[in-house]
Amino acid sequence: MKPFTLHAVLKYRRQLEDKALQALNRELQVEARLQGKLLQAEQELADLYSDQQSDQAQGTFVDRLILYNQRIDLVKNTVAQCQKAVEKQQIQVAKKRQTLVKASKDRKIIEKLEEQQNAAYRKHLEKLEASMLDEIAVLSHERRRR
Repeated sequence: MKPFTLHAVLKYRRQLEDKALQALNRELQVEARLQGKLLQAEQELADLYSDQQSDQAQGTFVDRLILYNQRIDLVKNTVAQCQKAVEKQQIQVAKKRQTLVKASKDRKIIEKLEEQQNAAYRKHLEKLEASMLDEIAVLSHERRRR
């Protein structure tokens, strides 16, 4: 008797692996977007520091320097928020990566099991064939003896 086929289970495991891969890709895209925002905020902060130093060197009003300091503080907060968001997203990416690794391992286990099952079934069929050939040989030998 042919054993239970694992084709449906393997197909399901592949679907799970594909979903995990898609989820990982989405999280990586979000991480890249957040990294871009972080780089943009860091660049804005560097530009503000540069502009503040050049205005200060040229001699400017105190009000303008206060505005620079307020804007710098605001951008620093933005940078800190972006860094926290990137760190949280990296944790999400790591979780999705682990999910993908687990799904991949599960699929490989089912593939190996299916291969082993098919090999065992082939061996069983070979034994049946050998026993049928032995029986045919015995019957043929008995016919010749009569």
